[in-house]
Amino acid sequence: MSSIASMTPYRALFGHVDEIPVGSCFDTRKDVKRAKLHKEAEAGISWGLDSEGQRAADAIVLNNGYEDDVDEWREVVYTGAGGRDRNTGRQVEDQGWDNRGNAGLRRSRIQQNPIRVIRGSQGEEAYSPTSGYRYDGLYGVVEDWVEQGRAGFQICRFRLHRLEDRRQGLTALERQVLELLDHPGNGVIDDSNDDNDPDVRRRKSTIERIVRDTAVVQRVKRWHDYVCQVCGQSLRIGQGRNYAEGAHIHALGGSGGGPDVEGNVLCLCPNCHVRLDRGALYLTDDLSVVDRYAEGGAPRVTPLRVVDRHRIRERFVRAHRRFWNL
Repeated sequence: MSSIASMTPYRALFGHVDEIPVGSCFDTRKDVKRAKLHKEAEAGISWGLDSEGQRAADAIVLNNGYEDDVDEWREVVYTGAGGRDRNTGRQVEDQGWDNRGNAGLRRSRIQQNPIRVIRGSQGEEAYSPTSGYRYDGLYGVVEDWVEQGRAGFQICRFRLHRLEDRRQGLTALERQVLELLDHPGNGVIDDSNDDNDPDVRRRKSTIERIVRDTAVVQRVKRWHDYVCQVCGQSLRIGQGRNYAEGAHIHALGGSGGGPDVEGNVLCLCPNCHVRLDRGALYLTDDLSVVDRYAEGGAPRVTPLRVVDRHRIRERFVRAHRRFWNL
């Protein structure tokens, strides 16, 4: 029985897996494999058989695998598999479409299958976790071609675009909470007078926080023990419970929006969050906080509270200043 089971072909799993939220982190590739996000423990491309029995890719890992890879968060240019020396990692021969991983990614472009993207700590610094691996959601393969790589050999190339935020999905628990907020008890909410109903406004605000409170944001808040990085306040909301908000330095949304990664998130109290979002607070490159409208009229500069594992990226700090013409 065990030999027959081992011969059973892997079935590709498209989309999210087992309610694992986007932003979840894993210590090793084996942990990623155990979570069923990627079937391989080493290879970059995960592929299996689709509903028509054809090879199709369902996930990739970005972890400094090939020198020709380009990671710009919303767009990834990914190098296919094959042609590398296993000892040195150098490209020594051409890649081709006969490689199963390359054929699988091409098939997923044709079939428009979503691809799970997992980033490792050795990838593009601004978008990668500081250690281990992180599940960064769903992308679509929009183009594939062959070109000469930097090492002088032909390589298969794939362009992937991150799917819109609504395609990144909510966990079952989040969906249950949203359902309860929309339909408390057995009643049905009439939203015709939302602006005049404080309960509805409060529910909408709560829903918005839930949608934005990703695994990445939760992790940053835990790192700082729910203490505001700007003012140092810790808001007690119950026995042993504190409250803080995750603030994106380079705001999310739109084609030019920032990424939902640890280096682009601060742990702030609600007041400092609003002031950052409105440009009343900004960060310098050395991570000092400038309060533009401090008491007395002159801007006040204080150091940002930091912890070792939370590495805030300079590019997001600069993007925030550019947005506010600072």
